[in-house]
Amino acid sequence: MYQFTGCPCSVCGKALTDTDDIVVCPDCGAPYHRACYEKQGACVYAARHGTGFEWTPPASARPEHRCPNCGAPNPENAARCSHCGAPLKSGEAGQTPPPRVGADRQAQANPGGGFNYARLYQEAQGGAWQTSAASAAEPIDGIPAEEWEIYLGPSSLAYLRDFSQMQKYGRKSSICFSALLFGPLYFFYRKAWKPAFAFLAVDLLLNLPALLELLVLSESAFAPSISASSLLFLAQLASIASFAVMVLSGMFAKYLYRRSAAGRIRRIEAEFPEKAKREAVLRAQGGVSWAAVVGVCTLMMVAGAVFSLLLGPNVDAIVGLLI
Repeated sequence: MYQFTGCPCSVCGKALTDTDDIVVCPDCGAPYHRACYEKQGACVYAARHGTGFEWTPPASARPEHRCPNCGAPNPENAARCSHCGAPLKSGEAGQTPPPRVGADRQAQANPGGGFNYARLYQEAQGGAWQTSAASAAEPIDGIPAEEWEIYLGPSSLAYLRDFSQMQKYGRKSSICFSALLFGPLYFFYRKAWKPAFAFLAVDLLLNLPALLELLVLSESAFAPSISASSLLFLAQLASIASFAVMVLSGMFAKYLYRRSAAGRIRRIEAEFPEKAKREAVLRAQGGVSWAAVVGVCTLMMVAGAVFSLLLGPNVDAIVGLLI
């Protein structure tokens, strides 16, 4: 397997030694001290993954005599490679680039020698290799990734990864199961106020035919002069529309949240040019709000209690309908 001795760590820049615990990015081959990588949280070249980019050691780290078979450095007078035993051909050492792909396969076939890529994959499954826009140089919607992280709060890495992919491929849809299941409450939780109130208003509007039907069935004095069959038809249409809104909410929630957050961050940037104050305001106005969720649920319960006072005397008809 290719030896990284003498190559600089992609984070701290210090030369790697034989005794260092080395981590290698499986996408581009960039080497790190394990501690440096864990502190960074992702490959520093993550933004260039998928573009054909492959890490190569700087010229200063390439010994003059490098094995053409495995890439290991060797003394000038060595006849065979000290690492793999292959003969060193005169004039060819140092000209062959390190065979990163072959090294990956060799490491997978022989995990007992050299770097264990199976272990790296297991760490990736555990989340150690989450791609984060915070490690990339490219901003999202013109906003630095550090400010996004501060504003987003919980699950910021996952959101930054999704936002980065949406920006890269020009997508607006990205499934969000929280919005799919909880509708407007998701937006209130994430402090995306405009879509939160918009979806709440749509939900209330779509529930209006069912509420009017309850007034008619209970023979309320506030019941509209519309036949029960017409209200039932409207309620069925509203139910179909409500399902469609739920699906659309789940598909475009992250895009709407991204737009809402980007607008808020830009306003904060304009009002607070000083970094320390700006970051404090980003934390205060961003993140999540359980208070907003509890407040909306409480208001809905109060509204339901007030509506029950408008029902007529024939409540048994409603109970029979529900049963």
